[in-house]
Amino acid sequence: MDAEMASVDRGSSEDRELADLSLFGATTGDCSGNIHDHADNESPPTVEEIEHTEFQTSTTAAAMLSAPTNEALESAERQEQDDKLAEILRQVHLRGSLQSHAGPDGGHDEDLDSSSQPSYGPGEQDPTISDTSFQATPSRLEHIQWSQEFITLIQSATLDDDKLDSATLERLRNPLPPRTDAELEDYKESLDLYFLTSSAPESIYKNLRHHMEEYHDTEILSLHKVRQLVEELTGISPVYDDMCIKGCHAFTGPFADKMECDTCGQSRYLPGTANKQKKVLRQQACTIPLGPQIQALRQSKEGSMAMRYRSQKMEELINVEASGADIVYDNIYCGSDLRNLGQATGFTATEDDTFVGLSVDGAQLYQDKKSDTWFGIWIVYDYDPATRYKRRHVLPAFIIPGPEKPKNVESYLFRSFYHLLALQRENGGAGLWAYDAMKEAIISSRIFFLFGTADAVGLVELDGRVSHHGAHGCRLGCPMKGRHKPGAGHYYAAHLRPNFSSVGECDHPDFNLRQVPDPTVEKYREDLMTVVQSANQTAYEKACLMTGISRPSLILALKYTLPPPKCFTVDLMHLLLNNIPELMLSIWRGTIKCDTDTDSKLAWDWATLSGKRWEEHGQLIADAKSAFPSLFHQTPRNPAQKLNSGFKATEYCLYFFGLGPAHLRTLLPTVYWQNYCKIVRGARILTQRRITQAQVREAYSILVQFVEEFENIYYERRMD
Repeated sequence: MDAEMASVDRGSSEDRELADLSLFGATTGDCSGNIHDHADNESPPTVEEIEHTEFQTSTTAAAMLSAPTNEALESAERQEQDDKLAEILRQVHLRGSLQSHAGPDGGHDEDLDSSSQPSYGPGEQDPTISDTSFQATPSRLEHIQWSQEFITLIQSATLDDDKLDSATLERLRNPLPPRTDAELEDYKESLDLYFLTSSAPESIYKNLRHHMEEYHDTEILSLHKVRQLVEELTGISPVYDDMCIKGCHAFTGPFADKMECDTCGQSRYLPGTANKQKKVLRQQACTIPLGPQIQALRQSKEGSMAMRYRSQKMEELINVEASGADIVYDNIYCGSDLRNLGQATGFTATEDDTFVGLSVDGAQLYQDKKSDTWFGIWIVYDYDPATRYKRRHVLPAFIIPGPEKPKNVESYLFRSFYHLLALQRENGGAGLWAYDAMKEAIISSRIFFLFGTADAVGLVELDGRVSHHGAHGCRLGCPMKGRHKPGAGHYYAAHLRPNFSSVGECDHPDFNLRQVPDPTVEKYREDLMTVVQSANQTAYEKACLMTGISRPSLILALKYTLPPPKCFTVDLMHLLLNNIPELMLSIWRGTIKCDTDTDSKLAWDWATLSGKRWEEHGQLIADAKSAFPSLFHQTPRNPAQKLNSGFKATEYCLYFFGLGPAHLRTLLPTVYWQNYCKIVRGARILTQRRITQAQVREAYSILVQFVEEFENIYYERRMD
């Protein structure tokens, strides 16, 4: 396929089928539903209209796909004239679009050509880079040296040096409008066949193609060409990097030229082929570049319209603040860091810019087989909150095959961040060029990195901090230091100083939860310098203990980003809907570990959920299923029977924070039940779709009370 292919409507059924059936198992994000942004003089679609549109799309979209007809056989002279005209129109559209980044006087052509406004063409890079003071002195510790090398390489990123094929690079730098429905019609049979056989052996597609061409006189694309077409329509153009067969690291960055794993010594290539002309790779990791996917999102009117939500929301917040009214928190943009983004980072966002975040997680593919796989997804924060987190709207970022857990995750993240910074530096910092279907013009979109998210265990790979069980284990970098038992290195977030403490480093005073200073970028960089400049391993361990930082984060290399630690978040989902319910129930059931040398479960007056009372309570919870509306797809099962059998987050939500306060009132002593009600109230506020400022203050107050009471009535300042 030539490089002129462009994306079809992102709301088509083919996009959704690709999400479920393609090799990569993720979608590129269509925008056919839950759209809250509409052009002037248009009313929002109703639910019925959306559903009807999606039904029509899913049943007729295949009929709108086609290949070039005999018009492709026109003379070379006519084709050359058309190409020249298309290039002239593209440059005119682009020149007008770039004015939004040229300053307040950027509306005139002479301003774009003046010496004060440098002119950049395709592939020309913005020479400015982010703050690299922490890179000035190379660390004496090997793993920090690796991080510094990764960051240095990312900061010099260009699309020319990225691992992109020529067709993908051409589309990134010279985007064209999408083909019309009439032009795409002849691709219907090829794509239908591809989706129907995507989970079958390749020979099935080839045999059916041969049958259809021979007996039905239907022209079907070869498997290679239809895959190229799918890549061009969706923006999913995978890039592969060699990796250690045991998953230790990818052969990228400082490891790019190595023939053996730097950790375990395993050969990069199949033994016996490393010195041959045709080397046989043992394993590869997959990265799906962000740029082509962003271009594909904007090529449909639905996608372009949906991505206007962010700019409209930020404008709405400006008007609310100007009126003196209180802001209601219903979106990430309501936070002060994003409301004051221009003042904090110097980045003045336009409606053409794109805001993204990276989320990292792991999964076991088969229940009874060691099949762990790690993957990343891009979240597009320009969408409405009701849209951005749905499966169809997230973008695949990378896949790290298992089954072994990767040891150096930075080496796998390198390709994604390298590509992102290359996009940020393109066209002199004006960003990625993309065709916008609503504007019917080529725009320049700066891609701004907002958040790096993961669970508490996985986030250390993104933020470069110590484990959440470290002395300073807060994901946001607050100054509270934990405490540990004698002879143990596992720190707990206990703010009260224990009585008769025999651990000197845990003998610090009580921490005042009512006066917690906000983490700052300046403090983070100061602490990072302390870690990087450690003279030896002993000094490094001391610095980690003092600061909670283990290495610099790759996010420091990016040009447009919320700087660390502002770009990292807490893991509320696991905290509220898994960790806290499990902890509290283990306390009330008396199943939590007890140090029998100094303590006895017989003295635990809170351990009341046992025996027949626990069984009866569990049955009452199970019987409540009939009272839940059908929209609650996972009602809680009997906790007395199923608590240890994969109790899901939705079950904990409905049981612990819904049914629990009423059902446990007569089972728990009053002081413990009242303390429990405070975490329930605070959590219910935090999980609302809209939170007023008065509710935020209430949640803060009641959660502080919960923690203070919890440590006094359960922990009781005891070291054991």
